[in-house]
Amino acid sequence: MKGMDALNILVLGVGGNVSQGILKALALSRVPHKVIGACISPLALGLYTVDKSYVSPTVYDPAFPKWILNVCEKEGIHVILSGVEPVLAVLSRNAEVIRQETGAISIVSDPSTLSFAIDKLATCQWLESHGFNYPRYAPSWNLDALERLVEECGYPLIAKLCAGKGSHGLIEIHEPSDLEYVSGKAGYVVQELLGSSDTEYTVGCFSDRLGKVRGIISMRRELLQGTTYRAEVGEFPEIKAEACRIAAALKPMGPCNIQLRISDGKPTCFEINMRFSGTTPMRARLGFNDVEATLRHYVLGEEIEDLPLITKGIILRYWNEMYIDQDAYAVLRDRGLLDDPGRFDLLVEDYGMKR
Repeated sequence: MKGMDALNILVLGVGGNVSQGILKALALSRVPHKVIGACISPLALGLYTVDKSYVSPTVYDPAFPKWILNVCEKEGIHVILSGVEPVLAVLSRNAEVIRQETGAISIVSDPSTLSFAIDKLATCQWLESHGFNYPRYAPSWNLDALERLVEECGYPLIAKLCAGKGSHGLIEIHEPSDLEYVSGKAGYVVQELLGSSDTEYTVGCFSDRLGKVRGIISMRRELLQGTTYRAEVGEFPEIKAEACRIAAALKPMGPCNIQLRISDGKPTCFEINMRFSGTTPMRARLGFNDVEATLRHYVLGEEIEDLPLITKGIILRYWNEMYIDQDAYAVLRDRGLLDDPGRFDLLVEDYGMKR
């Protein structure tokens, strides 16, 4: 793909914060590109900030894979990006077909590797079997394992949906009655409560085609409803070392996000996201643009250089408003396609911006 004028990039799920972060990182990239955005609702914010917009079927619609093929062929798509895990699961299963039929490269790890990250129980099992620090755990449906977990860790414990996202479905367990409530629910994993929220970190890793980690950036963070809203970049050598070891063992396709807490004096991973993460735009603004690195290495075929070492930065996230043109919304709602969102009025609140 060397020598092309610009990349045609399809970004799926642009109503979500991670895919919107990908759009922000693309805006900071020096790689010439055109962005085609898609989401299931005409009220998805990202649809009004790209070069062309589509309303897509849901990921659970049997027609979704065929829809992707049609858009890739129609728009001459070179690469597909997304921060939505159910979308990534579909892309992973269909990546080879998409590439063979349209030439588009799906930036997603293979299904077996991706499965370790999508399922929180599988994440714990993988960490344990590969010799990494891990939270002690038990499936919610295994009563003997739950009893052993209580004997080893005591209370409080925490229950998470195996396929949950952010803080969705999170249950704190403080006493036997809470545990009894969770044990009757399918699809949960119960874990020891690691450390404290003051020692939680999110680490972005970027790996090349050979699985070598070529960039890593770590942030101590605070969460709001499962999303980073305050972050401090730092050296954090023990955190980085553990995250790097995990990423090197996983060998993801490009981006990987690893979340850890300090527990009993050790950095302990409790979640792995085999994708770009919610802090992607923060990293890109500070100079660690793994979206651009992905395009250059996996799509343009450039030899990769190590990403910059970033050790300083404080980020505060806040809600903002965007005002869209009602005519633009009506076109998307009625046609499911908006050829040129830029021709319509758009206002993004610039509160706090120094002039």
